Amino acid sequence: MAEITVRTDGGEYRVHIGRGILERELADDIARLRPQRVVVVSHPSIYDLHGKRLYAALQDGMDDAAKVNEFLFPQGEDSKNLKTLEEGYGMLLACGITREDLVLAFGGGVVGDLAGFLAATYMRGMPYVQVPTTLMAMVDSAIGGKVGVDLPGAKNMVGAFHRPLAVYSDVSFLHTLPERELRSGLAEVAKYGFLYDSDLLATLESWEQGLPGETCDLAEMIAICAGHKARVVEADEHDLRGVRAMLNYGHTFGHALESACGYGRLRHGEAVAVGMIMAARLSELIGLCEEGLYDYHQRVLMPILGGGARDINAGRERIIFDMQADKKKGKGLRFVLLEGPQVPRLVEAVAMRTVEAAVEETLETLRRVDPCL
Repeated sequence: MAEITVRTDGGEYRVHIGRGILERELADDIARLRPQRVVVVSHPSIYDLHGKRLYAALQDGMDDAAKVNEFLFPQGEDSKNLKTLEEGYGMLLACGITREDLVLAFGGGVVGDLAGFLAATYMRGMPYVQVPTTLMAMVDSAIGGKVGVDLPGAKNMVGAFHRPLAVYSDVSFLHTLPERELRSGLAEVAKYGFLYDSDLLATLESWEQGLPGETCDLAEMIAICAGHKARVVEADEHDLRGVRAMLNYGHTFGHALESACGYGRLRHGEAVAVGMIMAARLSELIGLCEEGLYDYHQRVLMPILGGGARDINAGRERIIFDMQADKKKGKGLRFVLLEGPQVPRLVEAVAMRTVEAAVEETLETLRRVDPCL
């Protein structure tokens, strides 16, 4: 088991990574925290798969397991909205939930974002913990306290910073993860590789079909990525110094792709993978890096993508249009680009015709590689 401590000015919390985390660390912490009630926020499909196990772990840590309530909402990014949030507030209110209670986010990034924002805003803030069940959430979104919901055409436009009390990443959940969701999570692993860690990229390149082999220790890979995320959060928890902004590599393009294609059509990691390829090409087009970065990104990311890019149903014009609504723009669009692998740089004031060229060339490359696109 690995344990990573995230230390910030406002406090610290631990990220637990391994097998049997629910039965050990979660149960022990619930017994120590002694919440009056626990509200599990999840999707029905996840709760059907793993709910009994979670309930048993909570029962071990609580005097009365009847104090466990559930708020379940439909799976998918298109459910991460103000309507679902309002339904969550209504459930908490009807159950008499107070700040003496605990919200438990049980699922992937959508669940973690919405549950965290629910906890951040109900009664002006109540405690919550993250129990991620996807690779994407374990390596990235469950750590750092960024929570929120989407507005139509604008991802994560309404949000807050709200630190979890702890994160419990039990890798045994990944055995039931669909292959497409696993690939989506691996795109975020690749992001950490391009930003900080050449060894991660070498590992990903070595996998046949872009998937981990039987000998791969996913827990170790998750711990490496979580360690990178923790150090960034410690340096810039509220995204004020430009350090945390680097984690948006591929996301300006990726968020626009998700929106343009319709939330839920592309997985977040698929959109970010294509977004990183676009960012690499943009880095080349503006002369920030040498030629070859674009090809390198394709070698690493195309096997991970598999057939996921086939769900891109939007062209350059719609992608560019939706990019204008990206929450990270100031006076103009802002991109995280690379001077080379592991050398990120924040770049503004890029000519829109150059951005359009990077989008169009990448879409054309994807079409050549996969004629079904």
